[in-house]
Amino acid sequence: MIFPRVKAVIGIIALLVLIAGFHYRMEIQQRYPEFDPTLMATGIFFLAGIIYAVIDRNIIIAFITMAVAVAIPYLRQWIVVYWPY
Repeated sequence: MIFPRVKAVIGIIALLVLIAGFHYRMEIQQRYPEFDPTLMATGIFFLAGIIYAVIDRNIIIAFITMAVAVAIPYLRQWIVVYWPY
């Protein structure tokens, strides 16, 4: 079946984009000053989760993906407030 491979490829691409976005954050911010890695991570997670939900035909996964995508910036803010770095 082709769908498990498509899901694996989507996961790998999402992971590679996240790694590249965090690794090259300074270079990206030089060209696009409003770039925020947290919003990039939220967007990548949202797109990968929605594509996964459509392939799997599962609306519960879509709702969970939307809830987690909304919660990521709040979780980052909470972590920064309680564990400053």
